[in-house]
Amino acid sequence: MNLHALKICYTVALTGSVTKAAEKLNISQPAITAQIKKFEKELGVSLFEPKGRGVALTAIGQKIMNPTKRLFALEEQIEAIVDDYRNHRSGRLRIVGTYLATSYLIPRWAAQFKSNHPEIEVLITTANSQEALEQLIHYAADIAVCGGEPDSHSEEVHREELYQDEVWFVVAPDHKYANRHITFRQMMTEPFIMREEGSAVRERLFSLCKTYMVSPPQVALQFSGLNETIHAVASGYGASFISSLVAREYVERGELAQVHVDELLPVNTIALCTRKHEKSEAYVTEFISIIRRNLHGFTNGTD
Repeated sequence: MNLHALKICYTVALTGSVTKAAEKLNISQPAITAQIKKFEKELGVSLFEPKGRGVALTAIGQKIMNPTKRLFALEEQIEAIVDDYRNHRSGRLRIVGTYLATSYLIPRWAAQFKSNHPEIEVLITTANSQEALEQLIHYAADIAVCGGEPDSHSEEVHREELYQDEVWFVVAPDHKYANRHITFRQMMTEPFIMREEGSAVRERLFSLCKTYMVSPPQVALQFSGLNETIHAVASGYGASFISSLVAREYVERGELAQVHVDELLPVNTIALCTRKHEKSEAYVTEFISIIRRNLHGFTNGTD
């Protein structure tokens, strides 16, 4: 198969126009049209049909472009890997984690690593669990530290459990349920302030609702950050479901109060994720070793 012609067809499909594709690829319009016709003849199918002032994919064209998109996404990943190597020959460690990981776990590991390897650039990014795994799969990160259950992780990912984090229901200190023992069904009648879709803790709460056959709560406010969620709850509106490691300091200071739901003590598994069947750089392997050596305080709930 002529991959050059396929790339041309892919670009035309993305732009919806031979003219725009010609500008993007720096190839003349007649040359693009000729390549498409020759490629269609080679395949024995029509990939495009006229639509307004541009073109649109035929039914078979759409089917072909779905795997084609993945093919050229891999090409971009390879180019990014090569470019990263050229510009960071001494090494660059890219870590993505959830708010819990980047705020409470990763900083101490990174500090220890940098003391041993000052020449290695360390880039730490915060994302929700879904976004973190996508960055890992698409080679935008070398290591992901995130939540979620094993069935939510791609088959491309190797997952190693690090920490079982209790998840607490929290409200403002003057809320009617503050420091009380109530049922899960009662808790779910409150308006909730939640993280965005893709958050492992959010998915955990909705999974519990299915397990206990309880209607999920109304998501009254949604934020992309955990800090914003905490401050909204502390201001006196609604409830939330957040990591005990994050919530504990706010509860101890009296800014939040825990609600004790008698039927359950939910946990969120924090996992170290890497790409399967890939030989990592030596400094990536060493960072993983640092993680494993420094879990004692967290796994025993003393830190």
